[in-house]
Amino acid sequence: MSTVSVLREVLSKETALKKVAVKITHELDEASVEHMLRIIHPRLEAQIMLAKNVQLVEGLQEIEIHEQNPSSCLSPQCQYILENATAMQEELKQQPAMIERLYALVTDLLIDRASFKGENAQSKVAQLMELLDNCDFDSLISFFHS
Repeated sequence: MSTVSVLREVLSKETALKKVAVKITHELDEASVEHMLRIIHPRLEAQIMLAKNVQLVEGLQEIEIHEQNPSSCLSPQCQYILENATAMQEELKQQPAMIERLYALVTDLLIDRASFKGENAQSKVAQLMELLDNCDFDSLISFFHS
């Protein structure tokens, strides 16, 4: 959808510069919006989880240093984070802007969808960012359908 939006914009500008009258029509398939969100969501969820886990590493390492038997007071998930801390930090370092790119994709989808409908979605971007931070797929779908 975003690609079609860009093409429509470029064609409109070029035809306006050349003073050629062109009527561009399009049909929005709402299923394509949900399909795109289904593709993006698992990647987004994984990146958010990775970032959250990396944020926990320093605190968990403090516990590990000060506790005689840290495995007795840490959940299996926290133990897993500690065991894989270096790999997680390296993965996050290799993909520093991945979350921002995924957020931008979803934001562009919202804005382009609204543009196709003749609406302006700029006022909804902050609410969308909050939904993306929570990473709840059903809420995201509901938001796009509203």
